[in-house]
Amino acid sequence: MRKFPDRESFTRRTRTATWLAVVGLGLLARVRPTLARAIAFVLIATLGIAHGATDDTLLYRFGYRPRGGRFALSSAYGALSIATFIAARRSPAIAGRALFALSWLHFGNGDAAFARACGGRSSFLAETIVRGALPLCIAETDRRSRLVASVAAVAAIAHAARGELADALDLALPTALLLLTPKRFGFAIYFGAWHAVRHTALLLERDARGGTLGKRVRRFARESIVNVAIAVAAGAIAVVLSPAIASRAAKPKHDDVFGALILAITVPHHIAVWLLERRHREA
Repeated sequence: MRKFPDRESFTRRTRTATWLAVVGLGLLARVRPTLARAIAFVLIATLGIAHGATDDTLLYRFGYRPRGGRFALSSAYGALSIATFIAARRSPAIAGRALFALSWLHFGNGDAAFARACGGRSSFLAETIVRGALPLCIAETDRRSRLVASVAAVAAIAHAARGELADALDLALPTALLLLTPKRFGFAIYFGAWHAVRHTALLLERDARGGTLGKRVRRFARESIVNVAIAVAAGAIAVVLSPAIASRAAKPKHDDVFGALILAITVPHHIAVWLLERRHREA
């Protein structure tokens, strides 16, 4: 039976896969945008949702076991989502800023943690700030995008000068993707083919139950499929019952139902990831 590869080998292969995915989809977006959008949608509907759909399972397995067991933990997770949604609907302006800040921290932390898993030794804080800014601050033409792209370019050059070519590519490729594609399209590719893939790879690598890669993938699929199905069904019902949600999701600035839904998903997911990362460091 083929063994699971060592940590750095597996994460480095995953990193290469995300490079190829971003380059491939970025190029496809220029020549066959409809096909690229379809692929990005599939990635978001599967890995994009699944990478956070096992949060409650993982928290319980890693020792966060309140009185009442797994059901109590899942209920608390769901209650936090509902409370966040209600709060966001009551204060949409604050919710919009909170979502931006929390997403910046979440994407930055996730990519910085993955770089560490690949053997990187750069400043975690600096990497978090720069990497988190990329998917949120880069559009095609605005002043903020040019500033963030310039900072990312300087950081990439600094990495390359130190011989850290992988870290340089980690900054250069998403920057190029987000500069050369419409903002929301580029973000969809980043989220589905970069962030979700890397996060899932860390979950598979850190699965203490062991086993081959195939066995770990099957376990991950079993543990996430119910929550993925619920999320997809809820999203479909919401769009059917309120078509305005679909149109608002396509706007660059939305501080209503769609933004509240995303914040309601992001808050418990970010807390769960933070708890899991802390437990991993302690181990």
